[in-house]
Amino acid sequence: MADVTGRGEDFSCSLTAVLVNRVRRQAGELGVERLLRESGSPRTLEYLEDIANWVSYDEAVALWEVGQAVTQDPLFARHVGGDAVRVLGSSSLSTMLRSLGSPEELVRKLAVASHRFSTAADLEALAVRPGYAEIRATARKGLPRHPLHCQWTAGLLSTTTELFGLPPAEVQEAACQALGAPHCHYRVTWPVGDSSVPDPAEEVAALRKRLDAMSDRLQSVFATASDLIESRGLEETLARITDRAALQVRAPRYLLAVRPTPDERIHCHHKGIGDDEARDLAERVLAERSDSHPAHWLVAPVSSRKAHYGALVAMYHEGAEFLPQERQLLEVYARYAATALDTATALAEAEERRAEAQRRYEESRTLLELARRLASAGSSAMVAQRLADAVPGVVDCDRVDVYLWDAATGELAREAVDTTPASDKRAGLDSGRPEAIAKLAEWLDRPNPEPLFIDLERSNLRAAFDEVGAVAAVAVPIATEERFLGCFVVSAFAHPERLSAGPELIDRLSGVAAHAVTALENGRLVDHITHQASHDQLTGLANRMGFGERMSAACADADESIALFYIDLDGFKPVNDEFGHDVGDDLLCAVAQRLHERVRAGDTVARLGGDEFAVLAEQISDDAQVRDITARLERAFDAPFVAAGRTFEVRASIGRALWPADVDTPDALLQHADSAMYEAKRARSTEPNAPEHRSSSLR
Repeated sequence: MADVTGRGEDFSCSLTAVLVNRVRRQAGELGVERLLRESGSPRTLEYLEDIANWVSYDEAVALWEVGQAVTQDPLFARHVGGDAVRVLGSSSLSTMLRSLGSPEELVRKLAVASHRFSTAADLEALAVRPGYAEIRATARKGLPRHPLHCQWTAGLLSTTTELFGLPPAEVQEAACQALGAPHCHYRVTWPVGDSSVPDPAEEVAALRKRLDAMSDRLQSVFATASDLIESRGLEETLARITDRAALQVRAPRYLLAVRPTPDERIHCHHKGIGDDEARDLAERVLAERSDSHPAHWLVAPVSSRKAHYGALVAMYHEGAEFLPQERQLLEVYARYAATALDTATALAEAEERRAEAQRRYEESRTLLELARRLASAGSSAMVAQRLADAVPGVVDCDRVDVYLWDAATGELAREAVDTTPASDKRAGLDSGRPEAIAKLAEWLDRPNPEPLFIDLERSNLRAAFDEVGAVAAVAVPIATEERFLGCFVVSAFAHPERLSAGPELIDRLSGVAAHAVTALENGRLVDHITHQASHDQLTGLANRMGFGERMSAACADADESIALFYIDLDGFKPVNDEFGHDVGDDLLCAVAQRLHERVRAGDTVARLGGDEFAVLAEQISDDAQVRDITARLERAFDAPFVAAGRTFEVRASIGRALWPADVDTPDALLQHADSAMYEAKRARSTEPNAPEHRSSSLR
């Protein structure tokens, strides 16, 4: 059916609920099915029987017409009006009307009371005296006046006395707007005096209905309180409060608009209003003062001692008035809404505190685990790798690079990258010098533990960050008050807001850096001790133990041949005997320096003890490389050495072994080269005119 008003709020479903009830009594469920089918109503049966809902004028007329046909009752519409008190006698609306005290007072308030049933017409009491009333009904602008509407109005007016335990009133329609009169004119009469004394049984029945209505109202109030106690969630609770308010205070449209906190979204629940209009009205309700709302709105503030949240609004048509009891009831439900919001905000605050405590606990636990892992790392390289792998568990990021400051080379070198699959170890910045990175020079000059949130658009390292795909990055220095040790850089490949500056992120990054400081200082101590254990204290070369470890590792990882050269100085003992051990030590250092200069980058030079040296050359692909290295080592002794202000011509015997061509184990490799060296030495000692060791003062 077409909706003349466009809103479907012309008749309360107290009409349709009574109408369906009458059809069911006279024609059964089949009659109800026919009613719904032939009337063309888009509503469900449940909707029509819910007295908190509303329907349009055309829907009401169609239901009257089909109901009349189904029941074959020519006065069907009038009888539906007359059934109102009998069917709805215990409703909150009936109780509210009874509270006016008498039929006469009800008629005087008819202009207000009638709109709880229908807004399709305005009713006005023209004359009221005991036992008599004249009432004028005028169709609202834009609506026709249908004869069945007039019948229903007459039936409804007859119930004004039944509400007070009296017999139905007599109603005559003296003029009918549906038949051309400017208004409908009704005369309502009822007996007064002795004859108006109600029958005791009827009076008891009326009192019972009033008690039932009060009980229903209390039950609704208690049910709303129960909603607050039960954990239904804020949205469901507010929706139920709105529905119950609509049931108790009859209005075509309802809106509950609240905002739990000033920075939270508006919670909007409505009845009889479209979603888009409801959102606009909610904004308006929260933006305007309550005294600035239209007069035909009944507005109850949703407030408590804790906060003002918004309002619960019953919306009538323009010019409508309210009964005092309606305001009181609406305020009850508004207070319930405020209580629900108080509870929800208190729970939210408690949950926020719990979440914060849990976050702090998780952060502390994670940092403690990080400290434990770092403490057991050992060397600074291991500390750097464990730091890189652990940071993603503390900070939401996609890549971690750890850089350590090398004072010997004057560079900040990348030592580790996290081992997650997303991290490309080859991409990004490998190393940097203070002259190229301004912040690095500043950190070296004045160590500062504060994280640096990098502006990638302006950074001179933008290309390196683009290479790894970073959209946000933070550099965190690892430093004591006196010394800069290095830094770690966390990057995000997407959702850069994850690395936005904020107290929580700064706390986490600073906590990681604090643990890294202690671990790195311990790692450097381990590095120093390890270096001492694996290196010769005099020359700085690898010692026998360090050389053995390097040789074993090289053999285990080799994909090409390895060459080992065993070097023994000829006639070195006389140097110590003639010039002393200090001169001998200086000469050994000079030899070590010369050997280090002659080998390839990546080759390992070691002092195995006394005047014995060794060179480990990896990645040997052919014999030509072996010959080239051999020639280099031999030429290392062509020029004299300078030690303690003297020059010395030094000769050496060199033995060579190849892995795996000559041997198949690291230990055998060293032994084979050692044997080859002694063969070379014996061969040299049998040569005629073998040169002796000579020295002269450096002038």
